[in-house]
This record gives sequence, C-alpha cells and structure tokens, in this order.
Amino acid sequence: MKRKLFLLILIIFFTTSFISIGECNNQTTTKQSSVSEEKIKENYGLQERCGNKSEEYFKKEHGNGVYEDEIFTRLSNYYNHYNKKMNKCFVIESQDSFTKNSKYKNGKLKVIIDVNENKIYGVFLKNGTEIMKCSVSGKECYLEEEWDSLVKPYMEE
Repeated sequence: MKRKLFLLILIIFFTTSFISIGECNNQTTTKQSSVSEEKIKENYGLQERCGNKSEEYFKKEHGNGVYEDEIFTRLSNYYNHYNKKMNKCFVIESQDSFTKNSKYKNGKLKVIIDVNENKIYGVFLKNGTEIMKCSVSGKECYLEEEWDSLVKPYMEE
C-alpha cells in the first residue's frame, strides 16, 4: 500500500512537472514568434520609408525622369534599397543622354547615394565609349560591370 501510494505521488509529481515545462516552452516559442513578427514589421517599415524618401528625392531632382533641350534628351530612372546591415537607404539613379547633334556623344551616368545623408558613394560616367569616371567609396574601376559589382553590397542585405 505504501509502495502504491509512493508510486502514485511520483506519477503525479512528474506529470505536473512535464506540464509546467511544456507551458514554459510554449511561452518561449510564443515570445520568439512575436519578437520575429515585430522585427519583420520593423524591417518592412524601414524599407517602405526608404522607398518613399527615394521617390521624393528622385522627383525633386528629376521630375518625371525625362529632360529635353535642343542638344540632348535625358532619361533618368532610379531604384532603391534599405540596407539593414549598414542601416542606410541607398538609391542608384541612372541617366542616359541621347544627342540630337552629331557634334556630341551619347552618355551614361550612374550615381549611388545615401538618401538620408545626401552622401554620394559612387559615380559612373561614360561619354560615348570613353569612361570618364568610375569609382565607389574611393575604389577606382574601369568598366561599367566593375562599377555594378562594387555597388552590389550596398544594394543587398
């Protein structure tokens, strides 16, 4: 009888212990889920603000993206990315210039900018086939593909 009572007490003790442990683990999982959801919402909010700030910047600088005068037609475009690792909002704006006069050459300009600090990180400038400027954060480059490769880390993460 004493042995059965002792076994019954042990069974009750272990059962309640496992139930308590299960509830603690469940609470931890719930806390982790809500922290993950908050992080996702925060990142989405930062990306959205970056997109809005980039659009505002582009419209201020380039209007609808088309500029025309008696010599050139310039088509401008942009894309942006919020870099979580660097906590910065980057915009790459590109501009293609098409000449109306054979005296001039077609051109291409690409610039990577931190929109919030209004800081230029890199420039690629080509006049006809001649590359006039190619650098990103002090690193020189000699081809458009190199420039694209150098700005890639800013536009990821």
